[in-house]
Amino acid sequence: MALRWLEGFDANANYEALGRVYLGSETVFGTGNNLLQEDPAQNRGGTGDALYDKCASDDEAVLHTPDLVASPENSWIVGFAWRPDMTVVPVTGSTSPYIAFRNTDGEQLRIEMYDASPASAKPQGVYIGWRIMRGVTEIASSVDKFDAYTVGTTQKWMHFEFKVTIDNAAGSVAGRYKSLTGHASNGGAYTTMTWDASVTSVDTQNQTSTGADSFVLSYTTGTTNRYTSFDDLYVCDSTGSKNNDYLGSCIITPHHITTTGGGDGDTTDWTLATAVSTEDAWQEPPTSVENDDRLTSDTTAQIHLATFDNLDLIDAATIIGVRYDLHGRMETSGTLGIGFMWRKTTATAAQTEFGTALSVSSTTMEAATVIAEDDPNTLTDWTYTDVNTLQLGAKNNG
Repeated sequence: MALRWLEGFDANANYEALGRVYLGSETVFGTGNNLLQEDPAQNRGGTGDALYDKCASDDEAVLHTPDLVASPENSWIVGFAWRPDMTVVPVTGSTSPYIAFRNTDGEQLRIEMYDASPASAKPQGVYIGWRIMRGVTEIASSVDKFDAYTVGTTQKWMHFEFKVTIDNAAGSVAGRYKSLTGHASNGGAYTTMTWDASVTSVDTQNQTSTGADSFVLSYTTGTTNRYTSFDDLYVCDSTGSKNNDYLGSCIITPHHITTTGGGDGDTTDWTLATAVSTEDAWQEPPTSVENDDRLTSDTTAQIHLATFDNLDLIDAATIIGVRYDLHGRMETSGTLGIGFMWRKTTATAAQTEFGTALSVSSTTMEAATVIAEDDPNTLTDWTYTDVNTLQLGAKNNG
């Protein structure tokens, strides 16, 4: 497997909801209720929203994934869409948006924005660049500069991709970029990013330990009048037989539980508690207080599946993977493994368990995530039809 994370920022309405997604060895950092939020005005076309925030100077608006691999990997690839949303550069002082790779010892490598506006810049001469940081040491800065000035919604999105190798002698960084309009590219080729210093055979390892196992996106700009947006993030390592190179501009879209039939799938063994419908029980509302709508099971091997609305996608699109988040807790004391269930309903229908089960051991809500590059029922590439008819659910593993 090479695809390790997908993030469209479409199903996360506030900090608390995101916190449930990212429970694990690491969690989302920040304070307040709306640090990591959607803004429909900033979507990249269709229904997709973008990560967008005012980024007050005392906020730590940081998305931190859980561990993505069992042991640290040295080579990683990341891609994301970005656009400025203000008439000033989204960098202030020592605070700037960045992407970074970490392991349990700390941050290894950071690629951050910097204010690249020349001293002679006129009102519309506002630019950012990217610089590569190992701790406090700057390895290189991009020669390429990117327009960070926008009026209303006139600023186009840009798509950036970076490859990094973390090593204390043979490290490297490469990048490329192109302009985007909504969901579509501008039809042109990517431009290879150039740097003011060598970015091959350099020290990119900030810790004594090697490699990275988690990824960070910070969109803190340091002040409330400097806005910026991120969207459609993917993270890969270089292992596996697919998704181990640049993926290009991706659109990551949510798959909503259907309102038809209350969201029940073919197998419905779990018990509905409190909620009016299964749909209510499956979908935690985006508030800071968990409600009591739920599906429960105290019998090993019980399965409950949910159906979903069709994706808002072009049916000829290549599907690089599906991300499935599962949340659960104990009602009382004890421990339980909750399996990730996938059901194919086209052609020869089948249901199967795929992914490391969510382990819950307290009454606090916990979460786990599975990324499936292939359809778990066929072990082949996803098809648009199979994604649209896919059922997802939970299994009581005892």
